[in-house]
Amino acid sequence: MNRWDHARQLLRIGRRAETGGSLPEEPFRTPMERVQPGPRSVRCRSLCIASGKGGTGKSSMTAAFADLLRGHGKVLLLDADLGCANAHIFHDVHPEHSFADVVAGDRGVHEIVTPCAPGLDLLPGGSGVGRLAGLREYELEMIGRGLARVEPDYDFLLVDSAAGLSRQTVAFAAACDQTVLVTTPDVTAMTDAYAFLKVFVRQCAALGQQRELPLLVVNRATSDQEAKEVGSRLRDVTGKFLDQRLEVLGWIPEDRAVFRCTQRRQSVVSGEPESEFGRALEQVSSDLLTRLQDSDGTGAGERLEVMSTRPAKTRRA
Repeated sequence: MNRWDHARQLLRIGRRAETGGSLPEEPFRTPMERVQPGPRSVRCRSLCIASGKGGTGKSSMTAAFADLLRGHGKVLLLDADLGCANAHIFHDVHPEHSFADVVAGDRGVHEIVTPCAPGLDLLPGGSGVGRLAGLREYELEMIGRGLARVEPDYDFLLVDSAAGLSRQTVAFAAACDQTVLVTTPDVTAMTDAYAFLKVFVRQCAALGQQRELPLLVVNRATSDQEAKEVGSRLRDVTGKFLDQRLEVLGWIPEDRAVFRCTQRRQSVVSGEPESEFGRALEQVSSDLLTRLQDSDGTGAGERLEVMSTRPAKTRRA
């Protein structure tokens, strides 16, 4: 049995609580001590919300994060699902231009910025443009260069990533200062979450980057115990096969408020902030905001541009 098969087998182990065993060590982090931030860079702090598969609630979570973050500074939301974008729906805007125009050479990145709300702007992806799902290196470099131009006008860059393991999806995640990986308790979502982490680590290593694993958020959990079990199982697998400790940022309950707000073309934070989803996300975002504010932005656009032009290191067998 190879390492990948072994990892998948571990992720399919039944719940320990149901088989009479005790839960493993608490996987959720304790509040970090605040530290004094260093000198502020002209570049904004960047955060990518990613998932290994579609349907985990990543986009609704990103939309809510965007509305929470704009209370702490000016936010630029980048819809990195370039070929099948939907971030505009959650903010009820109808962009005239998108990354399809940028890749075609008709517009610069700064020319597709779409205002959504006070303190929140959007860089829209294309809708139904399959070609954007597989950009060439020079096109990704062009986007990175344009992004570097607009970043200094913002305090936060929030990237709504496409689901999956494509090179450009992982590139956006690796370019950001911090990445949050969203999963659900569904075993397929957990398996794909581990696959994302595996590809993330390998791609960063190939580019000569030393990066910590993305932070994990368990969405649509029915209880704290279920969320802990998901975090523990993924943490066990990443520790065993990636030799890194996975940190679980928190969990979000299943809540019909997400459906209702999406139907109204708004985020949960905007439409039903006192819902279970809204309260849980605010708690998670408080910890995340501390991490972002205590770091100095490195410039996601510049990092994306460099990654697009840097040849990957040859891996030894």
